[in-house]
Amino acid sequence: MIPFRALRMLVYLIFPIVLFLGSPAQAAVRLGVVVVIDQMRPESLDRSDLPDGGFRRLRREGAVFTDARHLHIPTETGPGHAAISTGRGPAVHGIVANDWYDRVAGTETYCVADSAYGIGPEHLRGPTLADALKASSPRARVFSVSGKDRAAVLLGGRKADLVLWFDRFSGEFTTSPYYRRPSWLAAFNAELKKKNLLPVRGGRVPKDLIASPAYDAALDLLISELIARERVGRGPATDLLLISYSGTDLVGHRYGLEVPEMDAQLRSLDLILGRLLKRLEKASGGSLALAFSSDHGAIPAPEDASGKALGVRRLDWDAFGASLEKTMQEKWPLPNAPWILSNEIPHLYLNRRAAEGRGLEWNDFLDRAAKLLSGVDGVAAAYVPGEKGAPFPELTRRSYDPGRSGDLFVIMGQNVLLHDMVPGTSHGTPWDYDARVPLIFWGRGVRAGRTASPAATVDLAPTLGRLLGLDYPLGEGAAVRTEAFAASR
Repeated sequence: MIPFRALRMLVYLIFPIVLFLGSPAQAAVRLGVVVVIDQMRPESLDRSDLPDGGFRRLRREGAVFTDARHLHIPTETGPGHAAISTGRGPAVHGIVANDWYDRVAGTETYCVADSAYGIGPEHLRGPTLADALKASSPRARVFSVSGKDRAAVLLGGRKADLVLWFDRFSGEFTTSPYYRRPSWLAAFNAELKKKNLLPVRGGRVPKDLIASPAYDAALDLLISELIARERVGRGPATDLLLISYSGTDLVGHRYGLEVPEMDAQLRSLDLILGRLLKRLEKASGGSLALAFSSDHGAIPAPEDASGKALGVRRLDWDAFGASLEKTMQEKWPLPNAPWILSNEIPHLYLNRRAAEGRGLEWNDFLDRAAKLLSGVDGVAAAYVPGEKGAPFPELTRRSYDPGRSGDLFVIMGQNVLLHDMVPGTSHGTPWDYDARVPLIFWGRGVRAGRTASPAATVDLAPTLGRLLGLDYPLGEGAAVRTEAFAASR
């Protein structure tokens, strides 16, 4: 039998160790979360007229970076979500745009097109936070959901347990054969259709319903079901839940930023986020760390009050593309073929076979074409990627993939909106209104406060990784935002 004095001394020695291991501040985080709002400007998050929902709670309790931005071109959904998930630029992760021109096939390809599975991560290169978590902890689970397939796939990566998105033709949430289809999804879709939030009419869900609060409301129902069915936050190791709400982007494209439709969307989303935070706290027992950002911003439409103040002007997409081709044809007449094989602004793919067939040396031809197209109305700069003295050298270097990027980069002028849906808006440029986005960390291990330190979306993966106890390798231009950490870390 152990003497009482010795037993007491043993308890004194062991108790601090047990307390340390069992301390919520030091225990492994049970749930990591990434929340992306498609097409969200920082100003939308800072609105003071919204009730005390998710936006205000994130601002009040989170580490808020007020000068965060994307470090790539173009600022689109595909590259933006890939930057968030990988902590790297398109030069590494390979998602150079939503769509790009395949020079070998001679056709455009979609960023999450998959030759074997239809939709999948085939085009995504480099590491992702989700894949790194699975590699470091085989029992970790990854769930990714969105209204858009490209958002769900690019966040979820290659090894996700579930990747789900909304199919506008069937009016249901679906997945790809690349991923597991959960057994509960059919019953959920049946219930969703009973609610009649997003009914199919004429072979697809109407655009006015897609561009409405109903879109994210349907995703909210899916997330609730997912958390309950898969016991998210209660797995054998850390779970990672990746969410991308698509509704704000669709409302912005259709209606603009400063309109009643966007106000209704943001108010609805604020309530959805408020419920989500409470739901996640309950699911994880409060053991969670969350990162919040956006894949891109947007330019105010010419019809918006701020758009009028800035002097924003709208250019029709097809007419602008025709003006580029016309300019090329006037300089080098080519009666039976186009000079521009594919216009995926900022990527412009030119007809090399035609140039060389006319005896034009390719590199010299590109230089001359860039100078020529720089003078087209609405263009700020057209240049050969990597050319000395070209604008945006760092952004271009991080964005350029020789096999996928265009022969020329074409940057639209400031306050020029290339979008033909009146009164809607768009994005894609490196200008502040497209590149600046919110960046917030919230939850366990986070110190609340606002900081004006320059930050980037490529910081999200390594910083959240650190909060989850994962040492995720830094990509170029990325940093672990230690300003977000509580002192105990």
